[in-house]
Amino acid sequence: MSKITSLFVWSFLFLFVFSPLALGADTCSLVGKGEATSLLGQPVTHMTSGKPEKDEDTGGMLMSCSYRAGTLALVVSVVEFSSPAEARKNTTKEMAAARLELEGDAKITDESGLGDRAYYVAVSTTKAAAAGYIVQKGTRVLSIMLAGQGLGAPEKHKEALRKAAAGALGRL
Repeated sequence: MSKITSLFVWSFLFLFVFSPLALGADTCSLVGKGEATSLLGQPVTHMTSGKPEKDEDTGGMLMSCSYRAGTLALVVSVVEFSSPAEARKNTTKEMAAARLELEGDAKITDESGLGDRAYYVAVSTTKAAAAGYIVQKGTRVLSIMLAGQGLGAPEKHKEALRKAAAGALGRL
């Protein structure tokens, strides 16, 4: 194999297999617009796909996507770590509470059957509510959070969010 061919092959592998871009830097592909509309309970009016960037809190590579509909938002994010151990270290109830800056009536519960480790998060305040899943699978941590004014009781969204998380894990 020539040096140019070898360089091309290694560049391809780095860019599309070994890097976070293998997720399809478009994290929005993990939860599509139709599924987001269903979770939000109304048509998506705005969608933003973030570019991969270093997560200042964990050192991992962060990719995100957000969908908005009225006063509600669905945020899907993935943090890629250098090893499963590093991902696991950054997937704890304490880390989740600190990262989400939980206030009000907040609950984080262990969930089985999703990835290597998973938590369901539910928060209610007098002004808004949030619900979602944080799931570690191998070197990646997936977060799917639904939040905003008018969300209602977080528990009523639990099963739909769990289904979305399971589907997204299958596309990681």
